[in-house]
Amino acid sequence: MNTPQLRPSGGYGGTHPVVLDRRLRDWAGLALGALIPALLAFAIAIELPSSDLTAILAVIVGVIGIVVLMVTSRLELTVALLAIYLGMLDGPVKLLFGAHEETAAIPNLLVLAVCLGAVMRIVVRRERVRMPPLSNWMLAFVGVVMIEAFNPKTAGVLKIVGGFRQQLQFVPFFFFGFILLRSKRRLRQLFLIAGVIALANGVVAAYQTELTPTQLASWGPGYHNLIFTPEGGVGSGRVYSSEGEARVRPPGLGSEAGFGGGAGQLALPFCLALFAVSRRRRWIAGLLCLGALVAVITSLGRSQVIGAGIDVLAFAGLAILARQRVTRTLAALAMIVVIGVPVGALVITSLRSGTFKRYESINITSSSTDVHKQGALSLIPHYLSAAPFGFGLGIVGPVSGIGGRQSELLEGHALSSETQFNLIVNEVGAPGLIVWTGLSLYMMALILRGMPRIRDGDLAILLAGFFAPFFTLFFESTSGAFTNSSVAGPYFWASMGVAAYWFLGPGRRIAERPDGRADARPALNGGADARLALN
Repeated sequence: MNTPQLRPSGGYGGTHPVVLDRRLRDWAGLALGALIPALLAFAIAIELPSSDLTAILAVIVGVIGIVVLMVTSRLELTVALLAIYLGMLDGPVKLLFGAHEETAAIPNLLVLAVCLGAVMRIVVRRERVRMPPLSNWMLAFVGVVMIEAFNPKTAGVLKIVGGFRQQLQFVPFFFFGFILLRSKRRLRQLFLIAGVIALANGVVAAYQTELTPTQLASWGPGYHNLIFTPEGGVGSGRVYSSEGEARVRPPGLGSEAGFGGGAGQLALPFCLALFAVSRRRRWIAGLLCLGALVAVITSLGRSQVIGAGIDVLAFAGLAILARQRVTRTLAALAMIVVIGVPVGALVITSLRSGTFKRYESINITSSSTDVHKQGALSLIPHYLSAAPFGFGLGIVGPVSGIGGRQSELLEGHALSSETQFNLIVNEVGAPGLIVWTGLSLYMMALILRGMPRIRDGDLAILLAGFFAPFFTLFFESTSGAFTNSSVAGPYFWASMGVAAYWFLGPGRRIAERPDGRADARPALNGGADARLALN
């Protein structure tokens, strides 16, 4: 007599009655949770017949999405949907509707919904919770930001909210990284998602290079404001001249020029690692590598091109440091270069003449932009001496308009937030600078120390691809703030969680096994294994 086998709750095709019952309850909860806000939004639409139908539909979809994220028990699914929104939908939503402050808060609501859903399930199941390794660094940074709410220079509650959002909005990804990315399978899934996002951004950016600034501005009020200043001029850095014509620097699927390049830059080492470890359907990983390259090239951003090169070098360096299947890694790099050169030439020749003229001025040492960034960095000691604990939350950056635009002047000059270090110093002062810099340096040391201990060859390559962008982001922090980016910001905090698991947590024992058995079952798969107490 055959005994029924209970399949894992995260798998496909489970037929055991317990599994079926749980899935039916999940789907019933989803349906009920989506139906209630839909009916409420429909009632509002009836009461307000003069309202814009598109806006009403957007509200309905948004509310349903938030409820679905809260009630779905599979955290890996909700975080994947959140990543797709940040990489492919956040920019168009902001630019098509143009209501910047309202649409800018959507990612925060989605992250909050995912977090609330996870916390509620932990409370209901009465699970024991322990903080992961590296939580002390994370809590230290959160603490110095929250203390700034009592800074006399912080002008009101709305500025506090704006500052918290700017500095802390992606901190939950620390827990997402620790909980979810604890197997080779999950790392591959992440790399596939990042590769698809980069490919989509590259395709859209390539199309946008064919448009004139006026044509792209006609897509929506946000696109118009991105390209043209309120006074009717052309947006600085987003439009350039080539062969006597105005050309636009494409935003891709983001809300700022060059966003696609940032997505491609992050995805490139991911896809290279995926290509190196793939044994079947390697052509998919190769296609995503080329898509990431296209996203970088069509962003028309010098920093993205240079950053992508550093990413590749960092990936190769970490793989060599791990001393695991170095030949396969170098062979994958060589093969992508061989394929990428003709593909890049094809992309360049297929787009209209003069599109890539902006790259003619690539010069790391003498460009006016780099000189400007260096000038911003040189102001940091002056800022610290004038305001050791910062000039208050919400004073600079994208959230400076929340609660009324407040122009903080120092000796008659506006504060500069051109670099990540300037952004930190201006809002959270010396304590924030010390914690953030210490955290970044400790992370790099932890990665360099942990990679040689990995005995699973495929895992070593995957982690080399995952951590390669962290080094690039740290060096790029001297030329721009990245923690507000909907791509780099989540990655920065998620990389801390992944390092905490594989180098300091339970994953360390698994990664050091020489038998290649590093595919630990991920937590929070929807069953009794939904636990945070894993250190």
